[in-house]
Amino acid sequence: MLVTDLNDELALLDPRTSRMYTLNAVGRAIWKALSAGGAREEQLVHVVTQEFDVAASQAQTDLGTLLNDLLGEGLVRRRP
Repeated sequence: MLVTDLNDELALLDPRTSRMYTLNAVGRAIWKALSAGGAREEQLVHVVTQEFDVAASQAQTDLGTLLNDLLGEGLVRRRP
């Protein structure tokens, strides 16, 4: 995975498929936390609520959507 940090968003290039993805500021924060390793869903919600003016319930919903999208594209994997 090739990752380019554009400060307020992130560009991802999957070399297997040559597909490019962009993540907004919230997606960028989540990706960075995932990349740091070991982040659980609760920790990711905390990251979002600390960095952005959003309720935990909305952060949870948005996080679920993003993670499902990333899983569907094969960009992340679930840990056992």
